[in-house]
Amino acid sequence: MNSLKLKLVILACIIMSTANSFTNTNNSTKVEKTSVEVEKTLSDKNENSNSEKEDKTEESAVEEVKSPTKYSQRDDNIIDINSLVHEETPDYRIVNGNNVRLILKTKNNDVYSAQVVYNGGEKMMKSIGNYGGNEIFVAEIPNNVRGYYFKLVDGKVKYFYGKNTTTSENSVLKFQYQKSDKLTYIPEWARGSVGYQIYIDSFRNGNVDNDPIFNEFGTDDFAQPEGEIRSGTPKKDLVAAEWGTTPYPFSVNEWNGNYETKNEWEEDALNDVQNYTRYYGGDLQGIKEKLDYLKELGVEYIIISSPFYSLSNHKYDTIYFNHVDPYFGYIEQTGTNKGLDIQGKVHNNNGDKELNLLIYNPAAKENLLKENLTDTATWVWTDSDLEFASLIKEAHKKGLKVVMEVAPDTVSTKFFARMNSDYKKWYKDGENTKLDLSSKVAREYVENSLKKWVLGPDETFKENVYDDGIDGIRYVYYDAKNKPHIVEITENLKKFKKDLLIVGEFSRNFADDIDAGLYDSGTDYNIVNNMIKYTINSNSNYRIGSVEFASKMNEIYNKYSSERFNLTQVYIDSLDTDRIFSGIINPNRVFDRNNQSNQGYLNIRPDLYDGNAISKLKRIIAVQLTMPATSVIYYGDEKGMWGADSPRNRKPMLWDDYAPYEDETDDLSKYDINTLRNLPPEIVQINEVQKTVSYPVKENAEIENFYRTLLKVRSENKELFKNGKFRVLEVYNDPKTKGRIDAETQQYLNEEKRKAKTYQNKDINPQWPNTDFISYEVAYGNKSMIVIMNNSGDSYPVSLHVPKLFGFYENQLNKKEVYSISDKKINIILKPNEVKVLYSNDKNIFDSFKK
Repeated sequence: MNSLKLKLVILACIIMSTANSFTNTNNSTKVEKTSVEVEKTLSDKNENSNSEKEDKTEESAVEEVKSPTKYSQRDDNIIDINSLVHEETPDYRIVNGNNVRLILKTKNNDVYSAQVVYNGGEKMMKSIGNYGGNEIFVAEIPNNVRGYYFKLVDGKVKYFYGKNTTTSENSVLKFQYQKSDKLTYIPEWARGSVGYQIYIDSFRNGNVDNDPIFNEFGTDDFAQPEGEIRSGTPKKDLVAAEWGTTPYPFSVNEWNGNYETKNEWEEDALNDVQNYTRYYGGDLQGIKEKLDYLKELGVEYIIISSPFYSLSNHKYDTIYFNHVDPYFGYIEQTGTNKGLDIQGKVHNNNGDKELNLLIYNPAAKENLLKENLTDTATWVWTDSDLEFASLIKEAHKKGLKVVMEVAPDTVSTKFFARMNSDYKKWYKDGENTKLDLSSKVAREYVENSLKKWVLGPDETFKENVYDDGIDGIRYVYYDAKNKPHIVEITENLKKFKKDLLIVGEFSRNFADDIDAGLYDSGTDYNIVNNMIKYTINSNSNYRIGSVEFASKMNEIYNKYSSERFNLTQVYIDSLDTDRIFSGIINPNRVFDRNNQSNQGYLNIRPDLYDGNAISKLKRIIAVQLTMPATSVIYYGDEKGMWGADSPRNRKPMLWDDYAPYEDETDDLSKYDINTLRNLPPEIVQINEVQKTVSYPVKENAEIENFYRTLLKVRSENKELFKNGKFRVLEVYNDPKTKGRIDAETQQYLNEEKRKAKTYQNKDINPQWPNTDFISYEVAYGNKSMIVIMNNSGDSYPVSLHVPKLFGFYENQLNKKEVYSISDKKINIILKPNEVKVLYSNDKNIFDSFKK
């Protein structure tokens, strides 16, 4: 092949790799920090690898075929068959409506064409990108196909790849396929919506009378509490218990205090675990008070951390699944029904102490509410339970849905069943914090508890916004061995409420979980993981380029059906990762690893330390909020909150009426002292005697306004994000794009030089900009939204290729910017680290990118 033809073939290959759709690499989140007794066990069990399996697990060949290892190039008559990867798993076969999408991996630039052959037809496969030496091909065929194989061609060489690899089509063993009958129904309301994750204890303290009076270490570690609640009841009488002889009573931490300052009991009693065991007093009333704020922000549903009774502050290690924690509701009952339509039994006597009522009596096999936990007919609604139902009803009145988090098999060492030998089969062998849901009775208890919250105290489902039952469940921290039994729970709960959303945190085998009917869709951290690698990291061991980023985005998108990607929850951080804002000044780490304060992690307010931190953050926020998926905001991200991994990612929410906040401090030894000395001394204070750096705590209006602007864009274009399709348009490092942009940049610099000489009589030599950008489109019908992200600290012109032949695009972040389309391009100037969100709804415009 002559050199010109070879260059054209390679160029065409690279262009193909950056056009269209997107999938999921696999990243897992760490396990939630549960109580000190079970935390390490949970972390060890749930820690997943970030790497993706690339090598084949089974090799079955009718005839042996070998290919030499060499640098790949198309049309060279060589195919590296050892690099072919396709598996009979949901990771490589994605049901998409009436079709099934097949994914095939080859060595990069290795094959001229790939086709999938099936009974009744064949389909040419499309390259969607390449990275790590591999190229990814996709094609969709009817989902009723039983057998299929791949035909690979390069020059005169042809292979047929199925369960074996052969040069004879007659001897290929077909891959076998049968569509799963377990795929769940996807609620219409959830697709493309915006969620907001709330960690109850540190969101807002609306009721000081339910502030905790002891924590998971029990009353005997603390002196009896002093003072009384507003009813006049002494705090020490809110629970029947023996108090310790320590001189310090338990106390909640100051909401607006320096996070690094310990309470007296933390200093002297449990200082090795104080950050994990402290309380701030957030509760359900506090969430009620901010429903208007959330609605006005642009949120469509809230995700509430586990509300169940437990002595830990996070409640994921429950004592009862069928009762809300009194610290979130009422320690002393009020006797009111809170305006609810109640059909179930109620125990809500004015003055009764809920902490006492929830005590389990193993001899009587019931708690002091007289509940037999295996007999739902004996179950009652406590005052705290009703408070949760009241919150749900208030949220529904404002048009907000409510999703509840649950760890369906994770329990406290004080879980009621552990106190009765009759329930020993509820546990896995040797476990005291993990239920074995193969036990029918244990599974029914969990299922019936969730059913209680789905139906609400009226015990029915009303198809209107005033229903008092939850709208969704988010499974977290479950044991893989329990998945088949959680599937049963999912199936049964969906019978009670068709539009019930059930999502999960993805394990490595998320596609299997969806195929098995475990949940509708779930949380995908791979988008933010790759965003950090592309936009934040600088070390070559952690950084990826624009072509690899585009390829991975394509891969992520294509590993879902279209409707399930529209439902996928896209987080950029959570209660189990470091805050994304802090991640910007702590780059070059594996996502969600080595991000604790004692691992050299910088806790300082990011915008003080890096003048570009806010503009860098905006790029990540923009991608999150312009995906045709379900964006989930972690509480406080819109305020510019920062912090290392748990527990510093769960600091109290920044509210205006709680200001002023005390300055925060960090260990001086982590920082470059010269960088700190260059910061304004009236803002950042260095104490070289105590080895600390101090900095002010306040919310960031610029970040919040950016969130509000993009959330308004989503609200105004609901159908686009609910039903839109994603495709990468251009990346600078694609050779064709780079060649065009570089030529235009040279013309621009020459013109700047000419104008300086002509009009100012100055000789200038403009510096060549660091050019790095990516553009992608979300499209639905005539609606086209293009996001272009400048991944550079320089400014430069770009003639951006757009799908429409003529018309206009308007920048949604600055509507004074309107761009006219000429010759399928618009000319723009990208500012440093800038994101533009361009929108067009011009009708009858030919899409020049579609074939």
